[in-house]
Amino acid sequence: MKKIILLIAFLLFPMTLTAQDRVYVVGVQSFKEYLPYSQYQNHNYTGFNREVLDLFSKHAGITLKYDAMPIKRLYVAFLKKRVDFKYPDNPYWQSKEKKGLGVTYSKPVVGYIDGMMVARDNLGAGIEKIKKVAIPAGFTAFGYSDKIASGEIVFTEVFNYRNLLNRVILKRADGVYSNIIVSQYYLREVLKTPNALVFDPSLPHKKSTRHLSTIMHPDIIKHFDAFLVEQKEAVNLLRKKYHLEIE
Repeated sequence: MKKIILLIAFLLFPMTLTAQDRVYVVGVQSFKEYLPYSQYQNHNYTGFNREVLDLFSKHAGITLKYDAMPIKRLYVAFLKKRVDFKYPDNPYWQSKEKKGLGVTYSKPVVGYIDGMMVARDNLGAGIEKIKKVAIPAGFTAFGYSDKIASGEIVFTEVFNYRNLLNRVILKRADGVYSNIIVSQYYLREVLKTPNALVFDPSLPHKKSTRHLSTIMHPDIIKHFDAFLVEQKEAVNLLRKKYHLEIE
């Protein structure tokens, strides 16, 4: 009888019983500057991403370990199942490489917009006014491939957000193409000039969502989805704290 009861408990509450037996590894980005989403410095992973996943681990009674690595290595580790989860992820990111692997995605955690930040007096001036653009190193400019190929717009990669944004503030570039919330954070918190640049929605941009993903543990993704609903108020407080209200 005891064996039957234990078997039923295991089937109903698998996460609780396995939590003490193993650590789940979340592959994350090792960006030095990507607040308010994340920051990885001195082997310390911080920001909204860490807080929301820590909140989930406490709620679910599981242990999460964060393995931060460069984006290309992160994808290899995820696709080869060297990590249990990847955050953030999106069904459209590296979709060809993921095909046929049965990747499971959570419900959206936050929304995001990648687009062009310009000087306030150039807002709505049109794409014809954009000739030189600063972009974070390794970032992809959605909607500008034809302009880049024709040479109408020149993109310059910059590794530091202070220098990235200052290129436009000092009129050395016509715009910054980046994650809008990240640029707004560094304008507000680092440069102390929150209104120096603004997002121009009339220019090509990409709007989507960020998810937790896995190949190996779709059952835990179900728990994570339930967590987003059951702990909606707590998650919303984190979004508000980091200016990450979902779009």
